[in-house]
Amino acid sequence: MSKTLYFSKVNINSHILRVYEDKKEFERVIKELYVKIKDDVEYVSEAIQMDDEGNPYTHKEIYKFKSIEKYKDELDFTITGKVFKTMTIFIGEENGETGEIKKIPAEHTEGIEFYYDLYKEIITFNTTSRFGYVKFNDVFKKLLNKCMSTKNERYYFEVSLLREGLNVNEIKKQLKSIGELETLRIEIMPPNPDDELLDSIQSNGEEYLDSYKDGNVTQRSILFTSRAPEGLNVDSSMIDNEIEQLDKIHSKLSSDEATLKGYVNVEATNKSGRFYTTNDSKPVKDKIEKPSGLLDFAKECRSKINALVSNIL
Repeated sequence: MSKTLYFSKVNINSHILRVYEDKKEFERVIKELYVKIKDDVEYVSEAIQMDDEGNPYTHKEIYKFKSIEKYKDELDFTITGKVFKTMTIFIGEENGETGEIKKIPAEHTEGIEFYYDLYKEIITFNTTSRFGYVKFNDVFKKLLNKCMSTKNERYYFEVSLLREGLNVNEIKKQLKSIGELETLRIEIMPPNPDDELLDSIQSNGEEYLDSYKDGNVTQRSILFTSRAPEGLNVDSSMIDNEIEQLDKIHSKLSSDEATLKGYVNVEATNKSGRFYTTNDSKPVKDKIEKPSGLLDFAKECRSKINALVSNIL
C-alpha cells in the first residue's frame, strides 16, 4: 500500500546572518544538530477547551522524537525517526442499563515517520488523521529549537511545507481577485541558501540582504490596514513596492523559489472576512510504497529528495 509523502524545508533562522559571513557556521550548526536530535526530546502543548457539557478542562498534547536512527556513508548526515503525538481523546461507551452513550477519556498516540536530510535541509514525512502537516511542521520546529537551545544560547529554526511557488504577478492577481482588502501582511526572512547562492551572498549580499545583516534582522513583517470602504489599493506605489520586494531579496533568488521554500509569506483579509495566504498553494507531494525496513525507507526518501532538488529546488 502506498503512502503520500510531504516535503518541508528547514531554515536556520537565528544564526543565518552568521552563515552569510562564514560557511563554516552552517556546517557547525548541522553537525551539532545531528548529534542532539535523539529519542524522547519532548514538547508539551496545553490549551483550555470545553467538554460536551460546557465545562472547561486542560487539553494536553505531548510530542516527542522516537525511534531515531542516524546514517553514515552514502546516507551521511541523514536521520529517520518518528514524531509521536500523545493526547486524551473522548470515546463513546454504551451504558448497558440505560442505553445512553457516555463520553469517557482515553489516552491516544499517533506517530508520523520522517526522513531528514540535514545538509539539504529537507524533511519528508507522512501524515495521520489527527496529525496533519501543519501541526507536524510546527512541532518539528519546536523540537529542533529544544534540541539546540541551552542556557547560554538559543537557536530558532523555521520549518515550512514545500508548496508550488508563486511569482509576484500571480500574487498581485490573487490579491486583486479578493477585492476590498482590509489587511495585508508581507513577511520576509533571510533565505537559507544553497552553496551557489551563499557564494553570491558572501561576495555581494546586495542592498536588501545587506540591510538585514546591518540590522541583525532575522524576519521582516509589514502590515497594511485600511478602514476605507474601498479597501487597500494594491496598485498604489506604497503597496506595490513592498510586494515587488519579494523579487528583490537577491538577484539569484526569484519570488517563485522564495515562496516555494517558505522565505516569504503574504496574507490578506478582505472586508467580508475572506482570508488569503500564499501558504494555501498546493503542497509538493509524492508517493512511496511501504518499505521493507528503515534503511529501505531512508534510501527511498533520499531518492525522492534528490529528484525534487534536481527538478524544482
